[in-house]
Amino acid sequence: MQNRNILWLGCMVILLAFGKKAAAQDHLIGPTLSYQFQKGSIIKTGAYFAFPFIGDNILRADATANFTWTQKKFAVIPEAALTYYPQSYVLTPFLRAEVTPYTFTPKVGASLATLLDIDFGYGFSIKDKKDYRPMKGFAVSLRFSIPLNYRLNM
Repeated sequence: MQNRNILWLGCMVILLAFGKKAAAQDHLIGPTLSYQFQKGSIIKTGAYFAFPFIGDNILRADATANFTWTQKKFAVIPEAALTYYPQSYVLTPFLRAEVTPYTFTPKVGASLATLLDIDFGYGFSIKDKKDYRPMKGFAVSLRFSIPLNYRLNM
């Protein structure tokens, strides 16, 4: 089961990194680094792919690995997320949904040019991780995204 989740995460990263071929501003792609608190501290690292969606809206897909040390145990948990930015202003609200093999976490937040995000949500338990307490409850995250293909239009 764990190997299948790692394989799935790897495929998502490859699709995000080498998917649709387009001009630089047709999409943004790059690495992310975030901190989340949800029943313990979680450091997340991964990749994202963001693209325009119906006008000025932005849709973003993330594939990350969550590194956590809880209950005196270390774990790496794969995660996929989808974020909807209803506008492309410098400061904009957004809706986000994250899913791991153990939780589904809908979130709301605010973003600074899609480079720095803060969000809040609640994780619903899908199934329990062996030898861990259920991973559910309130979550707060701070995420940094580095677009590798960003270009200023002057």
